[in-house]
Amino acid sequence: MSGPSRMGPGPSANDIMKQQEEMLKQKYGGLQPKKKLMPKDHKYFDSADWALSKQGIKTEQVAAQEQSSLEPKLEPSVPHPRRTSHLGEED
Repeated sequence: MSGPSRMGPGPSANDIMKQQEEMLKQKYGGLQPKKKLMPKDHKYFDSADWALSKQGIKTEQVAAQEQSSLEPKLEPSVPHPRRTSHLGEED
């Protein structure tokens, strides 16, 4: 017994894919391009960044101004004395 015989070349894989795509387009329609849910170009760190951007001020400009206005500390800071507990003492 011999197996099934082939009668010439069948459709290529590319042809089959095109046929399947056409069937799906007829059944479901073509794919529509996705719309952006929120038209946002910029993400803000917090509400202050948002408020500054509404005023037309960029946060990088504010940070640069703050950096330029800081003066170097010339004397080291002295740590605060520690508090002691007076709960266990008797007077």
